[in-house]
Amino acid sequence: MSDEVVVAQIRAAVNDATRCYLAERRARVAPFTRRHFSFRGALRINRWALGKDLLRTPTNVLWSIPYLLARGGAALSRKLRLDTFAQQLDRLPPGFKTDVEREIEWLIYSELLELPFNREGRCCARDALLETILAHPTISQLLIPELIRLDDLAHHQNFRQRLEKYLSTYASSRTAVADLSGSLLGLAAGIATFQQFTPGAVAIGGATATVLANHLAIANFMLGPTLGSMYYGLFPATVSAGLLVTTTGGLIVALGVLTAGAGVIADPLQQAMGLHERKLLKLLDALEDELTCQGNGYRLHDAYVARIFDLWDLLQVVTRTLS
Repeated sequence: MSDEVVVAQIRAAVNDATRCYLAERRARVAPFTRRHFSFRGALRINRWALGKDLLRTPTNVLWSIPYLLARGGAALSRKLRLDTFAQQLDRLPPGFKTDVEREIEWLIYSELLELPFNREGRCCARDALLETILAHPTISQLLIPELIRLDDLAHHQNFRQRLEKYLSTYASSRTAVADLSGSLLGLAAGIATFQQFTPGAVAIGGATATVLANHLAIANFMLGPTLGSMYYGLFPATVSAGLLVTTTGGLIVALGVLTAGAGVIADPLQQAMGLHERKLLKLLDALEDELTCQGNGYRLHDAYVARIFDLWDLLQVVTRTLS
């Protein structure tokens, strides 16, 4: 069987298995949203907001206006053929990623998609998509006979050392060779046993600081608060820089707390109206376009096709060379 035929078979099998995988993920969306965006789930997720998010969230609100202006400026620059300037505007980040966003991202990868993902000390090692691909009949017919042969060879004397010596041509480090050989032998043993793959806070702050400055000045007016009120009604007090910074900063933090608390209320409401479910289903639709080569990008799809082909090719070479 030629490599071109094998690649075509693998590509068709990956597409078929991907649709099965995504159908299973879609069935998980409703329970996932109920678990994590109901009141208890939202309370559990939004506790991450009571930290650095108290500063990140209002900062992102303030940054949203210049960011949107930059996006509009980039589009206009392209029309005027100012591509270099447009690219510079495109490089502007949309804002700081919050801890709440990181937690939701982790839950989507580790629970809903079950794909490999690392997030600050936490690691999801499972690849449910690869497992579904490996369980596809076409892939099984390609790989299982070679893995059974590999398991038979694994019982020969010094086979592990011979295998690692041979694999050193494929991997650059001793650790990588050991991991690769261990993975191959573990996969082969499992196959032999089971025969399957197992908005403007600054402006508000300035206005509030002015009010506070007037109240403080009135309260401390030498001729009493009544005359002070009349005097400062005609001649408003000057706002000190310290008071302006303190008031604005306090309001920014208060906005962060308010936004953090809003998630506890907004998430259950969105969950009840089905908004979270629709968003996740759109995410899975986009992932399907990517994985089945219907979208503009093919990198993720081709990565899985390449992994299966490389595994098949490697098994063939190993079993024939070391038998």
